[in-house]
Amino acid sequence: MTPIIRVLILLCVIHGNPVIANDKPQEDLTKIEADLKENSDDPMLHYRKCQALFASGKEQEAIDYSSVALKKFKESKDDLAWMLLGSIATDDYKIDVHYNMGDRERADKKEGIVRPLSFRVWTKANEPKLVRILDFELAYFEGELISAAIGEKVEDGNANLGIVDPKSNFNAIKKRVLEIVRK
Repeated sequence: MTPIIRVLILLCVIHGNPVIANDKPQEDLTKIEADLKENSDDPMLHYRKCQALFASGKEQEAIDYSSVALKKFKESKDDLAWMLLGSIATDDYKIDVHYNMGDRERADKKEGIVRPLSFRVWTKANEPKLVRILDFELAYFEGELISAAIGEKVEDGNANLGIVDPKSNFNAIKKRVLEIVRK
């Protein structure tokens, strides 16, 4: 391998170029949408569109579009448990944002605690460690949304870390999660 190629590969890896690091959620949205026109039933294309929206700074659109991807996964009988939409960086942590697609999130009539979003908080060390998982939790009673909170599973149950408006947009949820992480 020539020195020039080594330098180019190194630069691509350092800067997260999707040509080399194709597993990054920085797909070209235009290409994905063109692919969707040809194969609109492919749940993975819808998943990649969510990631591309998130990576391009359209976080709320990614969250909103995730319900379309969830529907496609249900239709294809693919029981993928969650989609990694993207990450949020702080000085000390990398926070992966997951759109959950478990049984409660897939249910036509919601009941009990539903966790549509999870925030997995990782250290930024050379060997990152998962330090906590925070969830945006929606509480349903007889199919009706009654409350929402940011919660965290703990040994003996669940810790409520603060009530939020059930109709909160992603920016408000993210702001609350970042406040909790900084404490």
